This record gives sequence, C-alpha cells and structure tokens, in this order.
Amino acid sequence: MNVYVVGMYMKGEDIGALRKLDGWKDFDKSKFLQDTDLAEQFLDQPYALSIRLVPTRATNTQHLRDGFLRLLMQRMKDQDMSEDEEREVLKAIQEFKSNFVSMRVKKDSEFIFTKTKEGGLKLVYEGKDYGTVQNPWLAKNFFMAYLNPKAPSSEAALHDIADGFERLMKEN
Repeated sequence: MNVYVVGMYMKGEDIGALRKLDGWKDFDKSKFLQDTDLAEQFLDQPYALSIRLVPTRATNTQHLRDGFLRLLMQRMKDQDMSEDEEREVLKAIQEFKSNFVSMRVKKDSEFIFTKTKEGGLKLVYEGKDYGTVQNPWLAKNFFMAYLNPKAPSSEAALHDIADGFERLMKEN
C-alpha cells in the first residue's frame, strides 16, 4: 500500500563533485543496492540533499512525526554510542519532534527534508520552513532510512533512487 511518493534531489554541481569520490566515478547500481558503504560515504560529504515526500492520502503531522521518530530511534538502537553521543542524539531527536506542529496534512501536499551542507536536517512543509536541527547524526540517519538496502519499507524508493543516480552519473 502506497503511503507517500518520495523523490531525492541534489544540485547539478554537487553531482559533478560526487563523481570524483571513490565508488561514484563508475557508479555501480548493484553495489549501491547491496550495502550501505556508498550511501554513508555520500551522506558524509558537504552536499545539500533533499527528500521530497508527498502523502498519497490525508493524514496528520503527528502520524508522520511518530513514524519518523520510530525510524530514528531504531537506527539509534542499532548503533554503538557513548552516553554523551546518545544524549546529543536524543536532544536532536526531541528538537526534530518539536518542529512538527500539530496539523492536518492534505493528500498531495509536500514535505521537503534537506540535509544541509553543514550537516543539519531542515524541514519545509508546503513552502514554510519549520526549522533546521543542526545535528549531522540526525540528518544522516534520516536519509539512511531511505538509502539503506536492508530497510524493507524503503526498497522500492531505493531502487528508484539508484536508477536516478545511475542516470545522473551517465549524463554528467
């Protein structure tokens, strides 16, 4: 059952710079779909990257927020962190949560989540900026939820993203 449509976007000049990184010059879609190394390397770079989510049915921000929070908490649980790192991540997750004001979300409305060049995670809904959380872990792990080949909920989106990367690498 489709819940939302997802697309990933980045600037053309960043795609040119990306091609210079190991593993990206001769982009291999099958390798990208098999492990997370290329995606993690990609997300560690100072490129702005956006995910556009468009719900296919009416919902509310609490429902979406709770899904994102579950995803982030699971990623946190799966990683080995010090107490200080964990505290910083929980603080960032709480800030991200507070950016979701309570409202109804219409079918075909638009959310844009951007990993900034500085490593923050920015939230825009229907053209209105709802804030940026300045935490690289949060931004990277939010995006890894869509780029992780082991995440079944993102399998179709990951294939579409890999196809897009493959096409862009050939064009530029």
